[in-house]
Amino acid sequence: MGYETVRADAGAIAAAARLAQPARPGDGIAPASGFDLAGTLPLLVDQVAGEAGVWEPAVCARALVQARGDVARAVSLVRAWAAMLPRRATSRSQVGELRTLRRITPAFREPEGGQYLGASLDYAQRLLDFDDGPAASNGAVASNGATRADAAPTDRAASGLEQIPRALDELDRDGLLDPGPAAHARDGTRAPAEANRERGAFDQLLARAETGALTAIAYTSIRGTDAAATLAELRLGELDVCVEHPHTGGRVRVGAVPATIAEVVLYGGRQKADGRLGVGVGATLGRVERRAISAAVLDANCAATTRDPAVAPSPSEDQEFLRIALDGQEATGFLEHLKLPHHVTFTSVLDRIAERREGEEEDDEG
Repeated sequence: MGYETVRADAGAIAAAARLAQPARPGDGIAPASGFDLAGTLPLLVDQVAGEAGVWEPAVCARALVQARGDVARAVSLVRAWAAMLPRRATSRSQVGELRTLRRITPAFREPEGGQYLGASLDYAQRLLDFDDGPAASNGAVASNGATRADAAPTDRAASGLEQIPRALDELDRDGLLDPGPAAHARDGTRAPAEANRERGAFDQLLARAETGALTAIAYTSIRGTDAAATLAELRLGELDVCVEHPHTGGRVRVGAVPATIAEVVLYGGRQKADGRLGVGVGATLGRVERRAISAAVLDANCAATTRDPAVAPSPSEDQEFLRIALDGQEATGFLEHLKLPHHVTFTSVLDRIAERREGEEEDDEG
C-alpha cells in the first residue's frame, strides 16, 4: 500500500539516483575505475566475489563502484547479473587439486610439506603508513615465504603446482578425528528445500555468507564456551575449472579460480565423549581468509550437534538459525526496506493504540 507513494514521484527518484551516481568522465572528477579498484583493493573485490558466489573480478569491481562502496548492494548487483547468464556446464573440483600458493598450519610447527607464508600482512606491524614511495625491501626471501630452508620450493612448487599433504592426515590415520556427517557437493541455490539441510548445502551457504555476520557468530561461538578451536591448516591457491567437452566427452580446463580453504579442529564441549577432535571445513572464493576460518568453525559446531542431538543447540550450532543470520542479502534487504514508506501500516498502529486508550479511559470512568 504505502510503497506506491515511492513510485508516484518518479522525478524525485531519478534526481536522487543521479546524485548518488559515481563520478563519470566529463564530470570534471576522475572516476574510480572498476579495474583500478580490483588492483588497488583486491581483498574488497574478493569479498564481493565470495559473498556473491561469482568469480569475475572486473564485474565485482564495477559493482562496487556503482554501489559507491556498499558491499551488500554490490553483491546484489553481481548476483542479479549472474542470474541472467546461461549455464553452459557444471564443474566440480577436489580440495586435493588446489594449487597451493600459501599454506600455514598454526596447529603444527613442522608439518609434512612445510609452511608457505605467501603474500600476507599477518606478520607485519599494524601501523598506518603515510609513505607513498616504493615498498622497502628486507632482502631476498623465498618466492612464497617458505619458513624452513628444507621447505624452499622448486620452481614448480613456487608456481603452486606442488601437491602438499593434508596436515590432519596423520591424526586421521590414528583415529583421533571425528569428521562428522559426510558432506556431498550440492548447489543449495537450486536444490529443493529439504536437501538444503544436508551438510554440503549448508557449507555452500557458509561459503557465500555475509562476512561480518560470519565472523561475529564464529567468534561468539568460541568466546565463553569450554570448546577450544584450533586452526589446523589454511590454504590459499587456485582451483582449475574443468568441464566435459561436448564432442569428445573429455575433461577440458576452461579457467581457474582463487580459493581459500581452512580446517579447524574442536576439542571439549560436545567432543568430550570419546576424546576425538571434531573437524570443520570452510572454503570461499578469493583470498579473504577470515571467511574460510569462520566458516570452518561454524561447520565444526554444527557437525558436533550430531553427536549429542538431545541437547538443544546454541545459536552458533543451529543450522536453521544460521541460515537466517548469515544470509546477508536477505538481512540487508529486510532492513533496507524499512526506509520505504510505511505510513499506512503505521497509521493503523496508531489507530489501534488510540482505540485501546479510549477503552481504558471508559473502563476507568465506569
